[in-house]
Amino acid sequence: MIKAKEAKIISQSSELDQQILDKISFTIIKKASQGNYCADITSIISNLPHNYIEYLKEFGYSIKNLYKGIPGIYIVWY
Repeated sequence: MIKAKEAKIISQSSELDQQILDKISFTIIKKASQGNYCADITSIISNLPHNYIEYLKEFGYSIKNLYKGIPGIYIVWY
């Protein structure tokens, strides 16, 4: 996994909005603290460029478009 310092450098170099990344991080932490391995981030990144998805994949997350039969954008970790 990439360290937090490296993540900041990557996000700055790829011109990603830090507020959006913070929202994604908050959502992941909230779901993980409940024992979940998946978070719905549809409302956060549905209209954003694909580079946010690529950024998350660099951290080892999987991105799914369907979860329990419900379409959306889901980030999955194991």
